[in-house]
Formats: sequence, C-alpha cells, structure tokens
Amino acid sequence: MQEDKGKEFLPLVSKPWFFMTWVTRFFAALLLLAMFLVILVLPAIICGQLTWFIIVGIMYYPVLGFLLYRFFLYQKKIRKRIVKRIVVDDKGVHYERADGTMDEVLYSNLKEYSFSDQYDVGVSPRNKQYMLKVNDGGRIADVDFDGMDAGYYYYFTNLRTLRRKYIQGIVYFRPDLRINPFVFDVYYINPVDFTFDWKTYWISLLKVGGILIFLTLGSAFLLYKFVS
Repeated sequence: MQEDKGKEFLPLVSKPWFFMTWVTRFFAALLLLAMFLVILVLPAIICGQLTWFIIVGIMYYPVLGFLLYRFFLYQKKIRKRIVKRIVVDDKGVHYERADGTMDEVLYSNLKEYSFSDQYDVGVSPRNKQYMLKVNDGGRIADVDFDGMDAGYYYYFTNLRTLRRKYIQGIVYFRPDLRINPFVFDVYYINPVDFTFDWKTYWISLLKVGGILIFLTLGSAFLLYKFVS
C-alpha cells in the first residue's frame, strides 16, 4: 500500500522565475547602494562645519569600515546557505544549497509527541509568518518554504504548491501523526484534495481590506473634524 502511494506521489520541483529573480536583485542592489550612500554622507549632513566633520569622521568612518567588513563576511557566509532547488517527493523535502550540500526533512524521521494533547505537526509564528513545525527525529524543526533560513537563489513561483505537497505527503505516508487543523486554515489548504482554497483566501483578503478602508476613512473623518 505504501509502495502504491509512493508511485502515485510524483516528485515536485521548485520552478524558478528568472525575470522576477533579476528584477528583485536589481532593486535590492539599488536599495543597498542608496543606503550605503546615505550612511557615507551622513556626517557631512549632520556636521555643519568642516572642523566638526573632521572630528566626527575620524571616529565614524573606521567604525563604518569595520561594520561593512563584518556585513560582507556575513553575506559571504550566508550566500553559501542559499537554497538553489527544492524537491518534494515520497521521501520528504530536500533543499539543495549553493555550496552543494543537501538538507532534508524526511517523513520517516518525523516523530510523535509523547503528550496526548499536543499535535505532532503544527505552525509557529516567525517574523509575522507561520512556519510549518514538525518533530524531526526528536528535534523541533521549522520546514522552510518562505526563505526564512538563508533565502533562495531564484524567485520560485510554486512555493505554496511545494508546501501543500509536503503536507499531503505527511498525510499519505505518516497517517499516525496528528496535524493541527490550523495548518490547513493558515495555508488555505483544502484537507480533502490538498488544493489551494481560493475562496477562503479572497474572503480573508476582503476582510482585511475592509478593516483597513474603515480605519482609513475613520482616521480621515476624525482629522477633518479636528482641523475644521
């Protein structure tokens, strides 16, 4: 039975969008350049006199040089961890990184919690996003489909599909694990056929948009009353 499911469960590979990748890189480079120029001329803007500029510059620019050096070292280190390719198959999820290493979160390594009132698969908030949380061989692990670890080498167009595929794999190959129903809600996944629930997604967006419009109009009305 497990073998039959494995044959039906075809691998899904991340799909890069090269145009959006280069657009993102271009604007990111422009933003970094603008920030660097602002930081570079900041003492000249603050200090009105040449004497003060020289005094501040003697302390400011060596510190700036050291911080930039540390920043470039960090970027060099983190770029080796950038994910170039993601594959979800009947074994689990596989992350191919820029340095040639491979990270995996396999279905066979997932463990149950010992507490009966605790779900085995859930989500955890991280930087205003929800990360899929599993017990990977006794270690709590976040299954990253949002580039929170080190980012992606390309702009991938099917990250939501990859995440749905991985959750579907847990249901297929590890039916002993208990999945928190909130997982399906937060990622807008239909638990029956694992398709994206567009209806619920758009309803949520409309609700958020309605609240924002209401707050904006309310603030504008109160400002108008205050001014008049």
